[in-house]
Amino acid sequence: MILYTPMQLELVLEGLEQMKHVSTRKVDVDGVPVLIQDTGPGEGMVVRILSTDPRDYLRTDLYPGAVVELFKCT
Repeated sequence: MILYTPMQLELVLEGLEQMKHVSTRKVDVDGVPVLIQDTGPGEGMVVRILSTDPRDYLRTDLYPGAVVELFKCT
């Protein structure tokens, strides 16, 4: 990625070192591969859908930001 900006590099990257890395893991939710971020005991938030089937992206229960129960995951 190339970023063209008139701002100084120090201003563009300010605060970058304070950002935390969010750990994710790959699971299958009802047969759909997704990346999950653990949010609590027994639940996780969908970060990214990894499916190649376009119909999986149209599901109303499975989208980035949706909280899913992990006992449904494999």
